[in-house]
Amino acid sequence: MTITIANQLVDLLKEKKFLEAQEQLFALEAVNIEPEQYQERSVIGLKAIIQKEKTFLSNIKQWNRFEVSKPLVSSNHFSIRMITDVTLVNNTDVCIDEIIVYEVANGKIIKEQFFYH
Repeated sequence: MTITIANQLVDLLKEKKFLEAQEQLFALEAVNIEPEQYQERSVIGLKAIIQKEKTFLSNIKQWNRFEVSKPLVSSNHFSIRMITDVTLVNNTDVCIDEIIVYEVANGKIIKEQFFYH
């Protein structure tokens, strides 16, 4: 089950179908955890996760580079590496090279945790 969800997520992310991925694969009570220095950006619940994603996407002016690795899967967890290099609407360039760890239960993603600086 976890490998199926992991592969579905990666396929959707590679197509930049972020909202569809969240709507289809995340549990209603899913948790989104940012690194310690950005803890105030962490949210709980699918509605909050989707709103956070919509806000981030609305601030992107241009995609410069976007890569998603194949998932590394264990029984109830998987991780991916994602590189997001964008120019924001305020003309700031942002490049995030991160590892994201997901936890799966009852056929849905219940937690995503981001690791980056």
